[in-house]
Amino acid sequence: MTDTPDTPDTQMSEDEKMQLVLRTYAKRELRTRMKAVRNLLPDSAAAARSARACNAVCALPEFASAGIVAGYLAMRKELDVSAALASAAEGGKQVVLPRIQDEGGLAFHLHVPGQPLVENDWGVLEPDPSCATVAIAEIGLMLVPALALDLRGYRIGYGKGFYDRVLPQLTHGRAAGVVYDFQLLAEIPDEAHDRRVHIIVTDARSLPAQ
Repeated sequence: MTDTPDTPDTQMSEDEKMQLVLRTYAKRELRTRMKAVRNLLPDSAAAARSARACNAVCALPEFASAGIVAGYLAMRKELDVSAALASAAEGGKQVVLPRIQDEGGLAFHLHVPGQPLVENDWGVLEPDPSCATVAIAEIGLMLVPALALDLRGYRIGYGKGFYDRVLPQLTHGRAAGVVYDFQLLAEIPDEAHDRRVHIIVTDARSLPAQ
């Protein structure tokens, strides 16, 4: 899944149009490079790094106070947050997972760890559509995957903008970008539609977005 450059607004100056194009292509280049680097990570190292990051998630005050924790199902060597979701369920919290909607949005369905999942058209596992949904505004902590994340909380995903549409609806909770530490950069190109996460968690550190 890749993105295409936004069509420059006719009201933009030539310099603004060029900046928009450069940011779009810089994000595309970062997306390609981060995929390649992440794919080189041995399975054993990915598992060990994921375990450390999950411990950091569970140590967050926002995790302790959340009644509902939203996670994701790791794919293509993403950092695996399943241990944190299992801890949430064991602690009496509700766990929800995203499901892609026909109109291109995300809905969050209740999920019990170990419950059967279904494969969508892209080969991604999701909750069964019959599972109850939870309003995004009710989620206390949302764990957000990324290909790259910066210290300000801006992220690069797969180019579909799912979480950029979801995050503004997280009106009472907090979003934590969860990545391997090598995916955390000082700054990545951001555009007007990009939305920041509130917290950064890696296998080496956790900190508020600056």
